Parts: sequence; C-alpha cells; structure tokens
Amino acid sequence: MEDFVTMTSNAFQQVQEDMALIARGEEIDLPWRRLRVLLDHGLVEINTPVLLGGPLAGSRTSISWTDEGMRFMGQAC
Repeated sequence: MEDFVTMTSNAFQQVQEDMALIARGEEIDLPWRRLRVLLDHGLVEINTPVLLGGPLAGSRTSISWTDEGMRFMGQAC
C-alpha cells in the first residue's frame, strides 16, 4: 500500500475508477496501459480459461481483484 502514497490524486482516482469498472464487469474498454498499472501494483489478476455456460458458453479470459486489490478498495477479504 506504500506505493499508493506516492501517487498523485488524479492517478489514485483513476485506479479506483478502473477497479470499479472491473467490479462491474465493464473492463472491455479499459486501455492496456491502465490495466498494466493495476497488474504492476498487484491489484488485479488475469484468469484464463474461465468457462461460461448459457448463451456465452465457452472459454473466456477474466480479470479479477486480488486480495491486495480488495484491501485497496476498502473491502474485507
């Protein structure tokens, strides 16, 4: 968490907004450079394959919060 102390307030807010996008499942439009910031700080992880059923049946890639990401967003693990 020390890394976030050195972030500008704009960068910190952008990370929070990007984490919220992922929580809502709206990360499809998240630019790689911003996703890389989340990955570099250990806030998210890429999971593959994720098997889906129903009309979305098949294998997909998923982005999810790590324990560190949950702590960053103020949620209990």
